[in-house]
Amino acid sequence: MKKSQQNSLIRDLMLMRDHILLVHTSETAGKKNSSNIKKSKNKEHLFPYSIVLSRINQEIAEATKSSKYYNYKSRLRDQQQHGNSSSSYSTWLLKKMMRISLMDLPMAILFSLVMLTLVVQLYYHHYISPTIDAARWIHEDASRLQDEFTYYARECDVADVTTDSIRNVILQQDTSTISDDYYEEALDIMMTHGMAVVPSLIDLNTCEELRNYIMKRNMELTADEVIPLDTPQNRWSFGIHANEHVSVANALSQLSSNELLENVLFQLLGHDPAVAEITAISVAPGAEAQGWHSDVKQLGNSVKYAQTFTHSYSLFIPLQDVTNAMGATELCPGTHYCADDDLHDVCVEKGFQAGGDTGEDVWKAGDGLIMNQKMWHRGAAYTAKTGPHRVVFIITFISRPKFGVDHRQLSHGTYFHIHPHMYGHTWNDLKNAQSVMTWPFAPLRSLGIWKPPNANWGWDWVTTSATRIANDQNGYMFEDLVDFVQFHSIGQIIPSWLHGSTTEEGGWQLYFKETIGNFVLFFEIIYVFLFLLMISVTLVMDLCQDFYKHRTKSYIQRTLCWNALIVVITHQVILKLETTNYAKSVQQKSIFARPFVAKSDNASNYNLFEDIIPITMGKHHEAVGHRLTTVPEKNDVLLGNRFDSNVIGYYRNFLNYHPGNIRWRDWIAAYSELYKSYCGLPSAFQSHIRTMIEHDIDQKGRVLTQNYYGEWIIMNKEDVQDEILRNIEIGIDTIHAALDKEIDVLSATAKHGTLMRSSSSFQIAALKNLGDLKNVLRPGQSCIKQSINVRNDTLPKWEILGPPSAFPMILLKSQPSPLRHAYRKEKRSFLPHFSGTEMNPQVGDVVLANFRGSGYFMPCKVLYIEYSDYGVVEFKYGVGQYEHGGGERSDVYLAKTKPFKGVKQSDKIAILNRECKQCPITFEDATLGTCFPDLSCEAIDVKGLITNVFKDEFALQI
Repeated sequence: MKKSQQNSLIRDLMLMRDHILLVHTSETAGKKNSSNIKKSKNKEHLFPYSIVLSRINQEIAEATKSSKYYNYKSRLRDQQQHGNSSSSYSTWLLKKMMRISLMDLPMAILFSLVMLTLVVQLYYHHYISPTIDAARWIHEDASRLQDEFTYYARECDVADVTTDSIRNVILQQDTSTISDDYYEEALDIMMTHGMAVVPSLIDLNTCEELRNYIMKRNMELTADEVIPLDTPQNRWSFGIHANEHVSVANALSQLSSNELLENVLFQLLGHDPAVAEITAISVAPGAEAQGWHSDVKQLGNSVKYAQTFTHSYSLFIPLQDVTNAMGATELCPGTHYCADDDLHDVCVEKGFQAGGDTGEDVWKAGDGLIMNQKMWHRGAAYTAKTGPHRVVFIITFISRPKFGVDHRQLSHGTYFHIHPHMYGHTWNDLKNAQSVMTWPFAPLRSLGIWKPPNANWGWDWVTTSATRIANDQNGYMFEDLVDFVQFHSIGQIIPSWLHGSTTEEGGWQLYFKETIGNFVLFFEIIYVFLFLLMISVTLVMDLCQDFYKHRTKSYIQRTLCWNALIVVITHQVILKLETTNYAKSVQQKSIFARPFVAKSDNASNYNLFEDIIPITMGKHHEAVGHRLTTVPEKNDVLLGNRFDSNVIGYYRNFLNYHPGNIRWRDWIAAYSELYKSYCGLPSAFQSHIRTMIEHDIDQKGRVLTQNYYGEWIIMNKEDVQDEILRNIEIGIDTIHAALDKEIDVLSATAKHGTLMRSSSSFQIAALKNLGDLKNVLRPGQSCIKQSINVRNDTLPKWEILGPPSAFPMILLKSQPSPLRHAYRKEKRSFLPHFSGTEMNPQVGDVVLANFRGSGYFMPCKVLYIEYSDYGVVEFKYGVGQYEHGGGERSDVYLAKTKPFKGVKQSDKIAILNRECKQCPITFEDATLGTCFPDLSCEAIDVKGLITNVFKDEFALQI
């Protein structure tokens, strides 16, 4: 019988019983005064009533045995009749609470753990593991090293160090009087030197309070908290929680309220950059100097791969005045553009300390040194015999992740040391650290689970770890996995039988997969065992009471209700995860996707896209002939397109700071207005200006652009002339230049965007339309009316009449005007002082000289000139004793040297070979094939075999 029917039957029986009692009572009351003669008849009349009532009560009792509600009501009525309802109700409530706490709640918690581990397993399998695979850089596919170049593997020397004094990078202190132009100047300083000093970020009281706290913490550090450092003797470092002391939150709030620093970081990294590191480093007297280093590795940084890796900036704030004797940080500005593996000699010669130029100078407490992590630097030795510890507060910032839009991952090499609860936060969170970066919000933010509605996601722990696992980065190497399992406090808490496999081949990825699976299986077994145990207990109790209370059935029903609720909640959590930008980018395979099409995947479109390069520059004629690939040099003008992106912040202007481009922009800035002023005069005046610029470029280097696959190619003479004319017309830092740059960004998106790759015809159409738009917005090439044929006549005609002017002819022979900011004069040091003639090389020039009288010519640098016709040069080559750097010096007759502008495809070469270090060098004739940005080229020998050689491994046949 159904429960509802059973309850209805009970109600009917009770109503019948009550009605019979009521009738019997009324009849008895009406016959109280009757004669005694009728008593016997009344007794006979009452007998049927008692029989019926007894039968009804029996039926009610039987029916209510399986009815919880009526059983309780019946008991309660009985208790009220006996006057013991209060104590009985308390007993019932106590039993109820014991049942929930001992049976229902533990099983619900255990089932929640089962579902939680299943969700983690699902999340790892469908999202984290694919993220690791997508972030894998060189282990699976070494071709990415070539395909994703944005710059080139630039080699640096002392001429590339941009300044010799900390004074030249100190920004304005009074932020209340800063203009928009000064913000641009501050950005220029950062891009030129890779660093700047922002005064007074933290007040002295907060500095002192924070310093005292850090000194105290240094004495209490555990092994798990200590951050490893180079030359660790007398050095301490640890990750700091934003709210572990009030002074930390105050310091973060103060530095994040500085408008100048905020503007610079927002321009460099994008709005509200992510916080990647909050640490402190303390140095005591006796600490030795660290080695010169960059914080990111050469094979995984934003200099060579600006659309693959994020660029990052560290802010160093001393908490007391620091002198050079206290080990003030040594700096090597300008080296953030270098791809060298070792710049020790350069930085030893040209580097300087942040403490100042004289013994009286200090690096003031609270002044922040913001530094590109790619720039070479080191912690100097604490040479003073006595003195206070040098305590520095450090915060590192990187661009926020924009999954599905920005495909970059974290740069390789740097640790990004940070407290476990500080992942996932951004610049704006620092302003309210006491409320936002605290428990329980900070751990949830760190794990990527929750953030305030109006906040932005930084790099959470899960995604950060995934990118580092993918490439065996610091903290996630195989050795770190072994240490974690054997020695880390968390690893020791986990039972050995729950740990996954620790194999070098599988690494962390396999370990996490198996460990999560072990936890899932463990909780499932425990849950099933306890559930069966509970069922057994309730079943025994029911057997003992003849199933009077049906405890087993009731327990199963309650368990199913709890589990259903947990499953519903879990399902909603999964649905929420699937709607996040991160999950969508993983599902669409756009997370950490290749920013450019691999040459091997799209070789059929190579010539097609090479032919439309002139179109993207606003030209409507097709290029004639094959463009030769080459290895870029510092003197070359690089007109690339792979930095044209809005997601990389101010790095979109990266090529403006290439040495050859600096000189190019100086010429354009100096003569653009002069060129326009001669509008209306004979064309020879304007032509002379163009010729001057072209001649200067030709003497110093070449004009290069990038093909579809990022290889640098030599522009032909016609393209160079048109590019000079176009840049003179639009000028530097003008509205036309800004519009032209935006079109370049759109063109790069059309050429390389992931959504555009499926249709080459759509790409070409978009590029041609954008090229037409370039022409429409071009101010004009002369003073006569021009009309531009626009595709489909969708854009208006364009004409400009330039006003004549009477600038004196003497200006045509003048040098470029002084730079806008005095400090930019130091950029001149980027360019070698090459004279431009074969007969008169100068010290510092790179020339071609006969190598060891072999008849083959190799690039060499003129070190000094002994006589008017003789000098000492240094050859650098990658075989034998100079395989790992260094060079060979030789006396040469300078009149026999030749100018060097770089190597290019189709050059005749001789490959240098040496079987042993003592063996003589031999030469093997070959021809250069395709050249790549990593300074290597394909070499095709006389048999047609192709090998890969670097530019220091061959000489030229001239």
